[in-house]
Amino acid sequence: MGSFWSSEGVLALGLVLAAAAFAYSPIRPPFCASKPRRLAAPAAHGASGGAGTVSALWRYPIKGFPADALDSVALAPNGTFPSDRVYALLDVADSDGAFDEGEPKWVHKQHFHGAFRSRPALATLNTTFRDGALEFRGEERLSARLDAASGRAAVEAAAAKRLGRDVRLVTGGETHQFGNTRSGVKSHGDTRTIHLVNAASVAAVRAATGLDVDPAVFRPNIVLDGLEAWAEEAWVGEVLRVGGATLEVISRTVRCDAINFHPRTGERWPGNRDLVTEIADNFPAVGPYLGLYARVLDGGTVSLGDAARPLVS
Repeated sequence: MGSFWSSEGVLALGLVLAAAAFAYSPIRPPFCASKPRRLAAPAAHGASGGAGTVSALWRYPIKGFPADALDSVALAPNGTFPSDRVYALLDVADSDGAFDEGEPKWVHKQHFHGAFRSRPALATLNTTFRDGALEFRGEERLSARLDAASGRAAVEAAAAKRLGRDVRLVTGGETHQFGNTRSGVKSHGDTRTIHLVNAASVAAVRAATGLDVDPAVFRPNIVLDGLEAWAEEAWVGEVLRVGGATLEVISRTVRCDAINFHPRTGERWPGNRDLVTEIADNFPAVGPYLGLYARVLDGGTVSLGDAARPLVS
């Protein structure tokens, strides 16, 4: 009989150790990574993922601030919701000249006070944007025109009081959007995108986790009802007809720490639970994703109750 330390024995021992290391490795989904690992795509539900109905239209004039609910929206080619994320609160101490209003380019969200960085302080704001003016209700109580230096200064002062940090309200104009990812830039050289969320997928997450999760957690522009959960996963790379507009789905939305807070109270989920990890654990075929980014191919009006369906070629 050969020695255990023969070449065959050493090889067998190596295989055993490798298997043990793999079995006990704490593999978790990446935390807000740019290219998270995906397992397998869920099966499509019906032809190209079925059809849905527009149940909510939301825009966010200042990144991280509350949404304005709209009844309809006019979309232009390569555009987004008018006045959506057209302003952002730049952290003066940390910005290091990160954003140049004279030459606006996509900048990582870590430089701004938005949902990713400051949701607890911003979630309880009560604001509405109308005709160029931001109305503050509640403890702030002010009306500020964002196209005037005095109005921007008033918003900066109110935000600085909440955040405990000096901020500067910046804009790149209507042709620039303070988006969370470079999806639009990579796809068509424009920062502007439309963010869609399937309400049934959100409901599946709520049922699986027991947390008070609703579409507002994910800060979409368009919420769709009437689909099966995760049916939208089949839409990546497809063209959709949504009301009177045509959209091209360019990517799925990878989620990050911004979804770990209640959308209206700003409090973290009970027990400091990580919703990103729980989505990936409960739906491994999906991974840490929920939602889609799309670009506008052909403009048109989208209204509540409109149909949203893939265009089958």
